[in-house]
Amino acid sequence: MLKRANQGGGETLALSEGDDLADVPESHLDCVTDSVREAFRDPVAYFAAVADQVVIPNLQRYLERFIAEGRWSLLLAETFMMDRATVAAFQWIHPEQYYCMFGVQDSDCGDQRFATFYSQLAMAHWDSIACAGGIVSYHQQISVAMYGMPSTNPSFPAESTMVFGHSSCGDAMVCNASGKAGFLSHENGASYVIGSFEEMLDWIFGELLHMRTPEFDYSRC
Repeated sequence: MLKRANQGGGETLALSEGDDLADVPESHLDCVTDSVREAFRDPVAYFAAVADQVVIPNLQRYLERFIAEGRWSLLLAETFMMDRATVAAFQWIHPEQYYCMFGVQDSDCGDQRFATFYSQLAMAHWDSIACAGGIVSYHQQISVAMYGMPSTNPSFPAESTMVFGHSSCGDAMVCNASGKAGFLSHENGASYVIGSFEEMLDWIFGELLHMRTPEFDYSRC
C-alpha cells in the first residue's frame, strides 16, 4: 500500500494486487464500502462485467482496453477542501488512452435521464483527486443555479439544468430536464447542446480513448 499527499489537503492510499483491505487505517475505512470490497476481490472480473452491461459504445471500448492491457489500483482518498470528503475509486492506466478513476456503484439510479451511466458506475474522473475533470456521483449533482453560474442559453434553464461533471479547466457538463446534454462555460455562461446524455458521454469517452480530455469548444458559441 502506497501513501501520498493529494491536492485536497489530505492523503491518498493506493492499493494494488496483493494488498489487503484489512491494512487500511481507520482514517480511510469509511471509504471502503461493501461494493468496494466486492470489486477489490477481482477488479478485472468486476469491470469486465460492467463493460458487458454498459450501453455507451465508447465507454465500453474504453473499459475493455483497460481490462485487456491496462493496470489498476484502488485509490482511497481523504480531502479537506471545505469540509472533509472521501473518495474511493479504481484507477486504470493504459499506455494508449487517457487514464481514469471509476467509482463502483452502491445503489440503483432511479433518474432515467442518467441511468445508462449511474446504474453501472458511481463516477468517473480523469484528473488528480480534488481537481476538476470528471463525471461526479449522482448525489453530488446540483443545478446550474445552485452552482452560481449564469446560463444564457434557453436550452439550459439554470433552475432545472443539472451539472453532472466538469472539464479539467472547470467548464460544466450539464443536462436539462428533457435529457439534452451539453457544455456550459464557467467564464460567461455560454453553452451548446451536444445531444442526449448518452450521446455526450459517448463523445466524452471517445476523447479519452484517443488520449484527449474533453474540453469546451468556444467556437460553437
